[in-house]
Amino acid sequence: MTSLRTLESKARRHWNEFLPSMVASLKAEGQYEARLRRVSLTAQQEIRELVRGGGYRVHEAEEVVLPQLILLKPESDVGPAWEREELNEKERQYQAMMAEPADEDE
Repeated sequence: MTSLRTLESKARRHWNEFLPSMVASLKAEGQYEARLRRVSLTAQQEIRELVRGGGYRVHEAEEVVLPQLILLKPESDVGPAWEREELNEKERQYQAMMAEPADEDE
């Protein structure tokens, strides 16, 4: 099972790199470490529930839980401009594809 220390480390690295405004706000409120701990505990519990009760393998459960609690979507102004533009274009393409009606032959 994924350790609490590993989850906290993943959250810390991801948040510091991709969510600097959120991190600054949490630190200013004195809530950064508490939030890391709480989110990591919740993630660990949800992963455990999916593995034990949902029939998931650990890596499958992590793929479900981590994006919801730890690997949050980056703040819009993080990263190089070219990367943000590329990601925005990929998102537009994906949304357009999902908006197209399904082909009846498939």
